[in-house]
Amino acid sequence: MTKKKRQKRVLAAVAALALLGLVYFLVSRADWEGEEEEATEELSVLTVAPAEISEAAIINSYGTMYLSYDGEIWTSQDKPEMELNQDALSTLWGRLNPLTAIRDLGDVSEDLSPYGLSDPAITIRITRDDATEITVSIGDTASDGNVYVMTSESDHIYTCDSYLATVFTCSLSDFEAVAEEESAD
Repeated sequence: MTKKKRQKRVLAAVAALALLGLVYFLVSRADWEGEEEEATEELSVLTVAPAEISEAAIINSYGTMYLSYDGEIWTSQDKPEMELNQDALSTLWGRLNPLTAIRDLGDVSEDLSPYGLSDPAITIRITRDDATEITVSIGDTASDGNVYVMTSESDHIYTCDSYLATVFTCSLSDFEAVAEEESAD
């Protein structure tokens, strides 16, 4: 085989490799279904501004925590003398303003047990200033690591960030204000 033939074959092989690379790139980026890429946009499920809340109850593995809110100060209904960390409670209730979901699984089926919503791990009951009540139920962990959530405002089951379950797995002592000690001069 002559040197020219060898160069032509190498050049042809490089060109074929480049063409295969281009085809691979185009095929991998193609939209075969004619659908746009699904955005990971969060869905607004519920909006409860803390200023609208007059009473709340959080029912979880620690028991039930009853709170009242007068528009400025959160107090415990069980231990009204306990000073509470107002910033921490405002942050907690801010998680519901708005409550966002990753996915909407649609209308509720007859059996909520596959989602852990027939006996939820966490139930949040909110009474607004206008005496309307809202319930948020947090169930099992979904296969994608998020949690199943249902509200009294909708017949849908949603998946929400698992952090929601983490922040509402709390007890009253988690919100006890720590008195600042005066430093001695």
